Amino acid sequence: MFEGLLQIRKVRNRGPFGGVIFSAATLEARPKRYVVKADWKIARSPSLFKDRHIWRVKGAVKDETIIWKDGTTANERVIEAESLTFEKAKNENLAKLLAQSSDFKGISDLKAEKLVECFGDGLIKIAVEGDIERLLPVVGRNVAERIITGLREYEQLGTLQLLDELGVPPRVGESVLEIWKSNAYEQIKKNPYFLTAFMADMHMIDGYAIDRLGMAPDSPQRLIAYTKEVLFKAFNSGHTCLPVNELRYRLKRTLPQPLDAAQAIEVARAHDEIVIIGDFAQVKSMAIVEATVADIITKSQIRVVSDTLDKDLSHAIEYYEKNSGIKLTDEQTNAVFQCCKHSFTLLTGGAGCGKTTVIAAICSSLEALGYTSQVILLALAGKAAQRITEATGREAMTIAKFVLALEQEEISDDAVIIVDEASMVDILSLLKILKRFPNKGRIILTGDEEQLPPVGVGLGLHTLVKLPLPHPQLTAIQRQTKESGIPAVAMAIRRYPQVPGEIKFEPYKGLKDGVSFIECNESELNTRALEVYQALGGNGTSNEVAMVSPVKHQIGGVDALNLLVHDSLAKGESMSFSSSDFGYFNHTILGSALRIGELVMCTVNDYERDIRNGSIGKVIEQKGNEVIIDFTGRIVNLPASKLCSLDFAYALTVHKSQGSQFDRVVVIVKQSRNLDRHMLYTAITRAKKQVVLIGDRNAFIDALSQSNALNRHTLLTHHFEEHTSYHSLGTLNNASAF
Repeated sequence: MFEGLLQIRKVRNRGPFGGVIFSAATLEARPKRYVVKADWKIARSPSLFKDRHIWRVKGAVKDETIIWKDGTTANERVIEAESLTFEKAKNENLAKLLAQSSDFKGISDLKAEKLVECFGDGLIKIAVEGDIERLLPVVGRNVAERIITGLREYEQLGTLQLLDELGVPPRVGESVLEIWKSNAYEQIKKNPYFLTAFMADMHMIDGYAIDRLGMAPDSPQRLIAYTKEVLFKAFNSGHTCLPVNELRYRLKRTLPQPLDAAQAIEVARAHDEIVIIGDFAQVKSMAIVEATVADIITKSQIRVVSDTLDKDLSHAIEYYEKNSGIKLTDEQTNAVFQCCKHSFTLLTGGAGCGKTTVIAAICSSLEALGYTSQVILLALAGKAAQRITEATGREAMTIAKFVLALEQEEISDDAVIIVDEASMVDILSLLKILKRFPNKGRIILTGDEEQLPPVGVGLGLHTLVKLPLPHPQLTAIQRQTKESGIPAVAMAIRRYPQVPGEIKFEPYKGLKDGVSFIECNESELNTRALEVYQALGGNGTSNEVAMVSPVKHQIGGVDALNLLVHDSLAKGESMSFSSSDFGYFNHTILGSALRIGELVMCTVNDYERDIRNGSIGKVIEQKGNEVIIDFTGRIVNLPASKLCSLDFAYALTVHKSQGSQFDRVVVIVKQSRNLDRHMLYTAITRAKKQVVLIGDRNAFIDALSQSNALNRHTLLTHHFEEHTSYHSLGTLNNASAF
């Protein structure tokens, strides 16, 4: 067994899924040489390992014979690593690093010794601060710049390793470094509890803060962290705040003994990290988010439009009708007037009520009158953006692309920004859009408040429609697919229980437009769903037919249905990824190998590739250790290491199906705590031609009277009523990070 410090001589291989192999030597005068092998569980981020860096290694030692490319052999002492910990260099090792690492070319042993003799471990502080002038008396400017750059990276490596020890995922660790940059290590040492905002493990942070840094168990930082952690976890359920009594209850269950929940809340409030508003507690940064949304929208209502707009709009609408061949109803015409006359408007309506037609008329009218020189159409998902492009003939983009890729100067002062499917937009995304509000332009949120709320935190459209804001509503079914029966059934569900009555279904007769219900026992759900899926044309090669379920697990859940389709219909070649040192890997989803031609869904937001959580694609081919996926016309090369972010997409949860539409949909109906009217309505409106519900009719009837989806704690309404309080709250820069 070996346990001690080793300096990496040469990194031989970095595994595509994690894992690393490197040759190394001890730090003794007469060093012993080893080869260290660590699998992906030990070395999850192989890019961290660099030549000449020093690591503390623990593992069993064995002798191996290696055959080189020229056929010669050599005996090596190999350590099978059980643990690897990055070791920041002490002065004597720092000189060795400077003299031998390729990151510091041009520094001799003598020069390295002189640098360490002059500056000691202060050399790293000089690098972090970028104080190049202090180095110039010892080395030239080019070498000094290399020292600054190399040691900054070296310091960040120590930070990443520390973050990993504290349970912060590597991808989140990158966010920490992006915010704190070269000061991250010192910031963590100053108050490690700020990492609670980055998904860190509280028990690990406690161990580091109390055992290694000597912080008091009842320190204000610790009490504040536990209080905010409870509020942060509430974000996962969509809440932007919690009732104080519920916060106290959750804290009592979370706080280590003998810490007091009431004291922790008071300390967090006194340090201005949370705010107490009435009976609710809210993290200050989230209070600022909601208050800012309220402030921007309220201020937008002050703008004045031309007195002649009504008359001009009448002519512009007539022009649109003549050119499009579409005669607007009175309801639609009123919606166009409202959206054009106000700088911020909500346009809502159920499935088939003609929202897309109204959007087209708004764009045409504003352009014809010269009130806008730019129309920006937005949707949360790529597929939704493509759909609105096809429906309006105008290019649409995802919200992520709008926020990240479109510069502010590229947005005209008179731009009209229209957000489709706005019910899916969470409060953080809404704020990002509103902060780009054109000075003389308009923002229009279109959607359906009866659909499920956003997957993310808070409520946007669902709350705004209850406020005194310009809000034209479309209620009459207009779509030519009215004959399918889907809009009528959807509207009956939407109006329930205000307009109670029996929901009528067509008898199921296989492939035929309409809405039908097949009753069956729960034990039959999976087999019946597969039968109907195939009868409607589902063959596992396209999403023209899809299955949606209120649950992910259990019988009738998404996992079981996806596996059923995969095992029955996936015929493509399974993909394997190879590495000479780490062997062959078959990437599996739900325990089954991913194949060419499979339908997949991304489960994380990947802004670099412009795909989001819920984007659906098809695996086209494999190229080496990359997989080529077609995300509805967007071809993405996904490294094998990113495949863990994919699920099968033959069946989707209702939440994940939002923003997508399919020709035909099989809807699973079973008793579950989240099945309610909004979920049924959202599921049925995913289909364009046919819906077949399968399962428990009593569960369907019970769900019509349930409205659980919108039971979220938020304070957006309060901030609208008191929107001037935003100015007293300060800015996001004054509060701790989320």
